[in-house]
Amino acid sequence: MSDARLSWPLVGRAEEMQILQTAIAASDVSGAVVWGAAGVGKSRIVRDVLAAAESQGHDVRWAVCTSSARSVPLGAFSTWAPTGVTDTTALLQGVIESLTVAPSGTAMLGVDDVHLIDDLSAFVVNQIVQRGLAKVILTVRDDQAIPDAAHEIWRAGRFERLDLQTLSLDETSELMSAALAGPVDTDAVQRLWKLTRGNALYLRNIVEHEIADGRIVQRGGAWRWIGDPIIAPSLTELIESRIGSLPGPVSDVLDVLAVGEPIELAALMRITDPVAVEQADTRGLITLDPVDGGTQVRVAHPLYGEVRRRRAVPTRLRRLRGLVAAELAGSEDRDDIAALVRRAALSVESDLAPDADLFARAAHGAVWLADLVLADRLGRAAIRAGAGPDSSFIRAHALSWLGRGEEADAVLAKVATTDLTDVDRARLAFLRASNMLWGLGEPARARQIIDDATCSVSAPARDYVDAFLAVYWFATDQLDAARRAAENLALDDLPAVVGAEIAWVRTVIAADAGRTAEALAVADAGYAVAARSLDAPHMMFNIADAHVSALLLAGQIIEAVEVADRVRRQAAELPGVAQSLGGAVAGRAALGAGRIDAACFLLDQAGVSFSDSGHLTGWGYRYLIPRITALAMRGSAGEAADGLDVLAGLKRPFRSLDYERSLAHAWVAAGQGAVSEAISVVLAAAERARATGQFAAEVFCLQTATQFGDRSGGSRLRELEAIVEGPRVGVAARFAAALREGDGAELVSVSEDFERIGDLVAAVDSSAQAALTFRRQDLRGTALGCAARASALAEQCGGADTPALRQAAEPLPLTDRESEIVMLIGEGLSNRAVAERLALSVRTVESHIYRAMLKTGTSSRDELAALRPRRRT
Repeated sequence: MSDARLSWPLVGRAEEMQILQTAIAASDVSGAVVWGAAGVGKSRIVRDVLAAAESQGHDVRWAVCTSSARSVPLGAFSTWAPTGVTDTTALLQGVIESLTVAPSGTAMLGVDDVHLIDDLSAFVVNQIVQRGLAKVILTVRDDQAIPDAAHEIWRAGRFERLDLQTLSLDETSELMSAALAGPVDTDAVQRLWKLTRGNALYLRNIVEHEIADGRIVQRGGAWRWIGDPIIAPSLTELIESRIGSLPGPVSDVLDVLAVGEPIELAALMRITDPVAVEQADTRGLITLDPVDGGTQVRVAHPLYGEVRRRRAVPTRLRRLRGLVAAELAGSEDRDDIAALVRRAALSVESDLAPDADLFARAAHGAVWLADLVLADRLGRAAIRAGAGPDSSFIRAHALSWLGRGEEADAVLAKVATTDLTDVDRARLAFLRASNMLWGLGEPARARQIIDDATCSVSAPARDYVDAFLAVYWFATDQLDAARRAAENLALDDLPAVVGAEIAWVRTVIAADAGRTAEALAVADAGYAVAARSLDAPHMMFNIADAHVSALLLAGQIIEAVEVADRVRRQAAELPGVAQSLGGAVAGRAALGAGRIDAACFLLDQAGVSFSDSGHLTGWGYRYLIPRITALAMRGSAGEAADGLDVLAGLKRPFRSLDYERSLAHAWVAAGQGAVSEAISVVLAAAERARATGQFAAEVFCLQTATQFGDRSGGSRLRELEAIVEGPRVGVAARFAAALREGDGAELVSVSEDFERIGDLVAAVDSSAQAALTFRRQDLRGTALGCAARASALAEQCGGADTPALRQAAEPLPLTDRESEIVMLIGEGLSNRAVAERLALSVRTVESHIYRAMLKTGTSSRDELAALRPRRRT
């Protein structure tokens, strides 16, 4: 995609557009004044509103005020000035008439940058407003002095004021995805938003320049930002024009902030000239924000700092970083984790002497702040400066979580073991085995590492070894062994990073088994462990994923969404993959609640971040499964099937996620019309879940089979009511029994209960099954009402498209098997392909097609297929 082909739609401005449209439609309102910073999109939104008005038959004029035309009388409206007229009164009247003539409707006038308007042009607008000759929309820069003549304009009438804000992070993400016609890596969006602060002009300039230079690239269907930005000369000139020519001391203020913001005001005045600080404030180059106990100073916009850093020579930047680092070293909060990490990050690239202890402590702090890239850099600096093995441990830990398992193993392999304590040798073995298991996907080698360590460490250090064995059993789906090993470990007695992982293991096992109270208690304990460790913050997201699973499986879906929303908010300001993990957990919760549109959006976003090779078989695999399910549930069967193909091509050597994969497979099959195959898949998964003690997972599989129309699960679900905690199992058991007995009224009640607990897709299907049941009983009015309820619920889901809903919405006089075959031929399958899919003979398929044609009055296979056309892909 070249920059010439980029199209930037108006995003995130629906409410603002409505305000302006209401203003120009109201008979008692003269118009609107749109205030905002340069580049925020004032002109764009006004022009779009006026374009919409013009398309409705109104006569529209658009004028732009400029600094060069400000000294020219009628400079803003020279285009509309009549020629050959020298009398001022006649000239003004001619301009007014040209601007307001509207043979086809109301006249509309937009005046851009009215703070630059000349006095005579302001008089013209004032007259138009006073006489009500046109609706007027003005744009104003909120950081500019407004001339009295402009003030008189909005005093002359009644104007709505609209303060236009910059784009939020989510709006920036939406705009970039729309402009680039594809998903954008979450980290790229976050970096661009932090750099532009949602200024649409700056964002467009940077993105187009970075694409042209090959630093924003499309890989694997998603856009990524590689390397550091190089600000285009045109944008640099624009920023520098806004900064203006600076005296040397003011330049020092700006450059010190550019390398070290935020800086306490008192500290900044010690590092630089206090008078220069005041001058920078007067010029609007810095912002002062009150914080507890003081005032922090930043550059007025991140791009000011970016441009200043690009213009400065490296030796100046190194000196200034050293000055800020030295100031931080003398501050009262110098040992605060965030301050320590900032000081170390500045020191690494300064002219100060390397401080191994500072770098080592800060590397731990960077992990705690979830900045794994910085943790790697500081750990590397600590090792170079002669720090002990702990720096290698923390650097390898960061690399492994970054998906760079080979590098992590190389770091750990270099650690000399001769001088290590028993505990450090055990820790080394745990870290290396964990990386070998999760990072490199080699469980056998991981087990060998830990077995070797078993022979060489003493009893006090065995916690690491015993904990890893529990993790190993869990990762290799030997759940009974994992449960027994994990239950013998006290979380509070374990090293924090180990305790957090064991909490995750125990939460997953308890959740899948249906021991909900236990799962929730262990999850809470795990959060506490992760919070007190400098090494375990990312483990919080694994625990949260398990926590959400426990609630979803139990049927406590509203609580699951609340937990996921809290996690996503916590992750929103974190760098790198942590932010994507928060969105992924929220996506799973949205799917469980039946919010399919939100689930697809969140899981698509997360999937971009996990699609690189380092995370493909880990988080990429884990969150591709619910994405496939969400796509299938909304009727995008082709895209969901493509996802299944990708999943099948990923060689994942740990945690098979069997029942979740089976559910995804079943929903894809059902979306393609192979409903009997879908039922077989989930019933087989239910049996495997039963055999491994995953009873809550078994409930979920049996419920899904019932949603597809299976009538066999009722008795087993009744048995599971005594085993599995939470409201889901009881509602699912009633659902299966009502479907088997043909009890339409009970199916309606079940639908209401599914809606009450928050499972909207199940509520759709139980209402649709009620419609089918009532239709079979020839209660057509009641059936129609149930079908309407199912359709309304599907809309709430963001477009659910399930087999039961399709049957209820498109009644055909067919048996289930005939309906299934018609669906498959509607998907484009040949008779032989249908036979292979359903394990039938071709002759049997042909017989079903013949009977279906007789029942429906169709005269050909194509006409029959058209009754259930191909679903969207």
